[in-house]
Amino acid sequence: MAVKNADLADLLATTIEDLPQQEFEVGWDNPDYEFCRIYQKERVEIDGGTKIVRKVMLSNTGNARYRRHYDSDEPAVADVMQTIEVPWVQLGTHYSWDKLEILRQKSSVKGFIKLLSVRRIDGLWAMAELVEDRAWMTPTNAADDLYPYGVPYYINMVDADSTTGGFVGQTIRYQDGSTGTLCAGLDASTNAKWRNYADTYTAVNNDLLKKFRIAFMRTKFRAPLFVDDPSKSRSAQKRIYAGYNTVAELMDLADAKDDNHTGKDVLGNLRVDDSGLVMINRIPVQYIPQLDGVADPVTNDETDPIYCVNYAKFIPFVQSDYWMEETEPMYDRSQHTTYTVFLDGCHNNLVTNRRECGFVIHKPITA
Repeated sequence: MAVKNADLADLLATTIEDLPQQEFEVGWDNPDYEFCRIYQKERVEIDGGTKIVRKVMLSNTGNARYRRHYDSDEPAVADVMQTIEVPWVQLGTHYSWDKLEILRQKSSVKGFIKLLSVRRIDGLWAMAELVEDRAWMTPTNAADDLYPYGVPYYINMVDADSTTGGFVGQTIRYQDGSTGTLCAGLDASTNAKWRNYADTYTAVNNDLLKKFRIAFMRTKFRAPLFVDDPSKSRSAQKRIYAGYNTVAELMDLADAKDDNHTGKDVLGNLRVDDSGLVMINRIPVQYIPQLDGVADPVTNDETDPIYCVNYAKFIPFVQSDYWMEETEPMYDRSQHTTYTVFLDGCHNNLVTNRRECGFVIHKPITA
């Protein structure tokens, strides 16, 4: 499609008088871009294949027993292995420019912002927003293989009309309002060990802190000393996430417990910094915009969830040699002076152990 000279908005905006060379601001939407950071720094790269597949043992045959002298044994073997399957999902972005736009910019005697930089940031910003948004959502429905498995897909909330905490997270609440218990190929309704820890709260108070402490204790597991742990150890942190109002209320609770007020210290002596506004069990609580006023997709109840994610078990995977792959500029005969660069990737999230991957504490859901 042809573009008039008057419509070259980026050119006009980036060649005004006295513009400092290569300097401009961006109105970012997310304060940290948490999952973009994780995918760049903490991802696991694996070769292709049509799926990401792992094995998990959710039960044992039950051969152990206390015995008396000369008791007889009846050897038994059972199939105790289950298969976790996660499909790859693809995402991409692109940016374009016309050769004439570049030529006109080069003729400017004033400082200028390279149009390629503007267009590239434009395309990458859109990709970053997409990655962050989908990280905090479930797919559209159980059959959806377009979108990745976000945090709520693996870390499920307590079922509607229940407030009993424990390893009860088994119902995936999809974006179209449907529900299901089949998670990464395993049915949580029939496999009790394939459920995550979840609990509910009504207010940010001492009762919530107690539930946090119980959740931390109950989701930490270690292999017996006489059993070699077959899982591959992965050095990764736990992180806690919530919306701004919940984070602020946690700060208020922490400040109320601070007895070290002195002199003119009207607003409390609570120490905060940009990396973590408040800590629970020495883990910073990080603000996530996508959790502001988040509503249950089935009932539309506001849940104000607080997620704890253990990245030793919640693992971001990318396909080897196909993550943030940027092509050479391309053009076609119908627009021979227009060049386009495409940037693509293939990824998804895999949880190897739902009992250890983290937990969620949220406001109750009513059917």
